[in-house]
Amino acid sequence: MTTEEDKPLPKEFETTNTTVSTKLGSKVKIKEKEQIVISLDTDKIKLKKGEYVKLMGITSTERTQLYCSNDNYGYLLELTNNLDFIATGFLGGELDKMLLISEKEENEEKCQFYVKKNIIYIVYGKFPDKKGKWILEQMSSNFTELIRGKDVEKLKKFEKYKIENEFKKRTHFILNEYANKLQEVFTDQEIPYVEDTIRIDYVGLSSMSIGVISILLGEENLNIENIGEFDDPDEQKEMKESMLTARIEAIAANTQGNTGATQRWIAVKLGFQKYRFLTFKKYQNDYFLSILSEGNLGRIEQVEELLDPEINEVTLNEFSGNLKPFNALKIDLEQNFGERRKFPPFSFN
Repeated sequence: MTTEEDKPLPKEFETTNTTVSTKLGSKVKIKEKEQIVISLDTDKIKLKKGEYVKLMGITSTERTQLYCSNDNYGYLLELTNNLDFIATGFLGGELDKMLLISEKEENEEKCQFYVKKNIIYIVYGKFPDKKGKWILEQMSSNFTELIRGKDVEKLKKFEKYKIENEFKKRTHFILNEYANKLQEVFTDQEIPYVEDTIRIDYVGLSSMSIGVISILLGEENLNIENIGEFDDPDEQKEMKESMLTARIEAIAANTQGNTGATQRWIAVKLGFQKYRFLTFKKYQNDYFLSILSEGNLGRIEQVEELLDPEINEVTLNEFSGNLKPFNALKIDLEQNFGERRKFPPFSFN
């Protein structure tokens, strides 16, 4: 017979302070997250995933330059004002983005813009849209705080210097947050366009900044002012086409002359998920096709491919001043686009 004294006692529960690292000693190491060191003194501020920033700049719509993180790209501030003039003028919207293609490196880089209270914020480099938008919004928030109660068009030199110096520190903080804390938060996918079609409003062909074809298809969609009074509507249309071509060619020449790169497109925001585009495509013998469109930018290449056969035919030789082959092409394009300006389908039949 078993007595109380013979019964086994329950095992006492003991806590332990041992961990995997104490058991294995120095064999376990906690990997620290690699930190990117941000320096504004470099020509290219490298981030992650091959992304980088070359310029963060601020200018007013009245062309007063307020901040430039990299003097080597300071010319982009003046170019931005020129683009803003076109965006708010005959394009009738707000400057949004520009894609540049370097001819030497065959590299695509982006200028992204944000306009708020007559101040334009610019970031230039290689990054997805959402990340660029975040940088611009942070720039706007911080700069607005620094200039609160001040007229940026009437800042004294010392006052402007203090603002620039303080904003440089904030620029460093913004990029450090981007690179080391928020990099994984953003998606690398570009924002899709809601519209699935594209409408063509203007087609131009030029050589060495000389317009050889200009066709205004959708005057009602563009803010083009009248220049003088004409009894003949065709003569008035021709004058508007010439003026439009001259402004487009001036922007293209100015961009290439300053940046050494050609514009692929300029995007202007008309409203929520509504955009207008000025696109450029290079052909042989330094010919460029320029198109004004509205809708889905992803569709523009298919429209260009539709035009390629005829344009390749007239660009076999350098422009000599003879407009005869181009006049025939212009008549053909006017007829085709007269039947269809909205795509898809991608045909003129």
